[in-house]
Amino acid sequence: MRTDQSWRWAVPTVIAVAIALWLGWVGYIASDDGLYYFGAVKWVDNPPYAGVDHWTTRFPVVLSFAAAIAIFGKGLAAFHAMSLGWFAALLVTVGLTAKRIGGATAGWIAVMLTGTMPVLATFASIVNCDMAELVFVLGGIALLPVGRDDMRKGFAAGISFGLAFLSRETAILPLVGLLPIFLCGKPVGRRALIAAGFGFLAVQGAEALFQWIVTGDPLHRYGLAINHDDKMDRAANAEGNFLLHPAIDPLLVLLINDDFALLFWLLIPATIARPWRHLRGRAQSRLLILGAMAVAAFFVVGALVHELVLNPRYFVLAAVTAAIVVALWLVRLRPMMRAAVLVALVGANFAALSLANRHPHWSAEILVETAQAHSAQAVFTDKTTYDRALLPLRFAGVRNVQVGAPTAGSLYVCGPCDDAPGDAITPIAPPPTAIGTLFGVIGLDGKLPGGVRRRLMAPGDAAEVRTIR
Repeated sequence: MRTDQSWRWAVPTVIAVAIALWLGWVGYIASDDGLYYFGAVKWVDNPPYAGVDHWTTRFPVVLSFAAAIAIFGKGLAAFHAMSLGWFAALLVTVGLTAKRIGGATAGWIAVMLTGTMPVLATFASIVNCDMAELVFVLGGIALLPVGRDDMRKGFAAGISFGLAFLSRETAILPLVGLLPIFLCGKPVGRRALIAAGFGFLAVQGAEALFQWIVTGDPLHRYGLAINHDDKMDRAANAEGNFLLHPAIDPLLVLLINDDFALLFWLLIPATIARPWRHLRGRAQSRLLILGAMAVAAFFVVGALVHELVLNPRYFVLAAVTAAIVVALWLVRLRPMMRAAVLVALVGANFAALSLANRHPHWSAEILVETAQAHSAQAVFTDKTTYDRALLPLRFAGVRNVQVGAPTAGSLYVCGPCDDAPGDAITPIAPPPTAIGTLFGVIGLDGKLPGGVRRRLMAPGDAAEVRTIR
């Protein structure tokens, strides 16, 4: 009897994911993560809390964050525990899903590809809703009774889908892929899918009942969500994307974007090889369900191009599905060829992560450092920079920062600093990217073209600490 050697993949997988986390680590960015923190603190200090915006009503995210705060305290440690905890849950879910479909080795390879994927590795250090949504969607797919009409399992799958929807409303999009399965009555029975619908509605009903009790409005959450959509910035479509025409732009997001590197290019030969031919019936069915939901989500997002921003985050189910299909293909390649393809894929992921700016709000970081270094002196800044630095300042116990016109003898932190008061000093540029650091070490940074050099060596606006006389 042949001994299972798949455990040997554990060490290289853990090392690859750890490197990806190090390369893509960002941490607190004073954006959605700060809003989730606000809602979580309310649950810790004065529960129950109905939420006041689109973010604080995402209860699976907010309540898990509240649990992290209860354990680790009100500080950055809770942020890190929250984001890494959901990232770990995602990797486990992906690994188990791929294992059920293609075996243990496919599971480890899928974890390696998912854990080093730039769009996910970057967000592994940022509190977000994407991880929770994806975990619950994959959990729902795993719970669907393949080949049977088990209504209890169908109901449980619906609950998982419902929790995904509470994490972010875009979770409804992949559920469109269950419609043809319902019409065919296989590989999941119709009664099981109807039960899944009731499970989904049970979660939404429980949330509506909660809102009715707390706010008097059972649709409180949906009113906030609708208002959120009116504030979306469509210009964000162009950020990081290469776009030509709405008909093909969603495909270009997959193929030409740092967030996915080479993954979808390698999906082409993997699809041509049709590795699912070698799977057993139930494994094929599970891959079919996963693929149907991923394809449905992709096309619905593409069709809603005027309603949703073409953000790579909306395509993560397609990306995870691609990682699993590529893993199934790699399992069947010869060891040397498999190793070469994996090195290319993971190496491309590392390269993409190395291009990223890990300090998106550099002036806020400089504000915190300056206030700590000059604790006996008043430090002034603009409102935007102050808002970005508010939580880090609070966690550090710093109280000498103010917003407004600076007084004589104080310091003023800004970035960019057009028309800022005070005596200008040498700007403090954000650290170079990982690849920029490498070019600097080997002395080739001066050989780079101007635009490329700025992107690699000084990503983002410089900050200044000005003296007010």
